[in-house]
Amino acid sequence: MADRPIAARLGLVGVPMSGKTSLFCALTGAEYAKIVASSGGKSVSAPVRVLDPRLVKMHEVEGAHKKLVTPVMEVVDANSIALEGPDKDANPGRLASVRECDGFLAVLKAYEGEDAKKQLDAIRSEFILADIDVMQKRIEKLKVDTKKGLPNREELVKELTTMEPLLEAVAGGDVKAFEKLTPEDEKRMKGFAFYSKKPLIPLANISEADLGKKLDVPSVAIKLEMELLAMEPAERASFMKDYGLEKLALESIAVDLYSKIGMHTFVTTGDKDVTGWHLRKGATALEAAGRIHTDLQKGFINCEIISWAEYGKWKNYREAQ
Repeated sequence: MADRPIAARLGLVGVPMSGKTSLFCALTGAEYAKIVASSGGKSVSAPVRVLDPRLVKMHEVEGAHKKLVTPVMEVVDANSIALEGPDKDANPGRLASVRECDGFLAVLKAYEGEDAKKQLDAIRSEFILADIDVMQKRIEKLKVDTKKGLPNREELVKELTTMEPLLEAVAGGDVKAFEKLTPEDEKRMKGFAFYSKKPLIPLANISEADLGKKLDVPSVAIKLEMELLAMEPAERASFMKDYGLEKLALESIAVDLYSKIGMHTFVTTGDKDVTGWHLRKGATALEAAGRIHTDLQKGFINCEIISWAEYGKWKNYREAQ
């Protein structure tokens, strides 16, 4: 099995004892004790193969002798944030390590009577405050620079015209204002890597006693599922039945999160390999061609694609053609 370069980055955020570091270990295969001992209070990161079931199935069908190349997502475990007290002032610095991520997973402590909603609201607020701070500082500089006779003054004026109403909207809690930006304004704002513009996915970490209870957000008993995954399949199946679990969320969570932060996979098969390529949702066939090779994008005329549903009706790609 081989890997491609990093396709996307996911940041894990949460309060102390939320279970985010345990989830980081479940995703990456890292050992919890080693991570805690070596991190020194700093964020840690590791790559995760995104094993889309379709990619695995195609590899089985097209020939297990071929090299399997998978997309890779980097997972960053940020320092835990404080909900209150003097430590709260350090939250911006604790979150800085995930600013460049493509999306975030808010791991919420939802056991022992903890308030998951309060934690999620706090994380959203920290993201908004951090973005406001960046915007305010940039606007101050733009107001000075636009009064100078700089060669790029016209572009600076456009940036200022975009950022001022954006600041007003975000400061009022309207993060959907990012979705209303024009493609040109999107480019102007891209370099700031605003937190609030990116997907924030909530996940409640519950105890086994709370299994089956309905919550406002998706939930998983991280500790229990990690213990079950460490068992032999036959033993695991028996325990899963006892707990009323039909499947384990941790088995597919990497693929699910990869999708929720705006990525998907398309698959190509050749004589020597079966490759999963990463692509942002909404991208064109032309962009997909460029993902494989820039020459394909430059000389692109058309391409032949087969839906997964159609492919599944046949023994292999050639028959599906």
